[in-house]
Amino acid sequence: MASRAAKKDTPAPAGHNVQSEADMFKEQRFLNAVRQIKDFKSEIGEAMGEINEVYKSLKPLGFTKGDVKWAFELEEKDAGAVISTMQRRIKIAKMMGHGVARQFDMFDEDRTPLEDRAYEEGLAAGKMRKDANNPYGMDSPAGQRWQTGMNDGTAFANMDLSDAMTAADELIKGSDDGDADPFAAAAE
Repeated sequence: MASRAAKKDTPAPAGHNVQSEADMFKEQRFLNAVRQIKDFKSEIGEAMGEINEVYKSLKPLGFTKGDVKWAFELEEKDAGAVISTMQRRIKIAKMMGHGVARQFDMFDEDRTPLEDRAYEEGLAAGKMRKDANNPYGMDSPAGQRWQTGMNDGTAFANMDLSDAMTAADELIKGSDDGDADPFAAAAE
């Protein structure tokens, strides 16, 4: 027992609790990383709150989170991949005996004339404020229709619908005049 007491009373060698510079650097980096991650998580939480508010604003208009997800899928995938997915889903619906499989055959060959399809693509690009990269070239009729669609879509995106949106928001929030047309003000 005397030897244990002697060990307790013996001072520790100098520098035994001193960290090396490498260890201090690692500790500093770790603590900074914890702080950064905490800050990023806070920002994510704030952003998710804002995203949820946007979803809530779409709900009274008849749109769901699933609709937004579908829109993202359409932006990310080419038409062939989307059609393939839908064909698989129809096949599964047939296996399940679901009525959607008997309603229509929506995946027949696309019979839309090229110029009309080009216009629709340009219109969508304009509405979504995408780059004006005409995939058809301006020297072709399809390219000219795409550009017309792009111009029309951009005009749509630039329209000032603030009066109509204010009226729609008031209607959604339960204003006294429930029969009012929220878009009448914008049409005047």
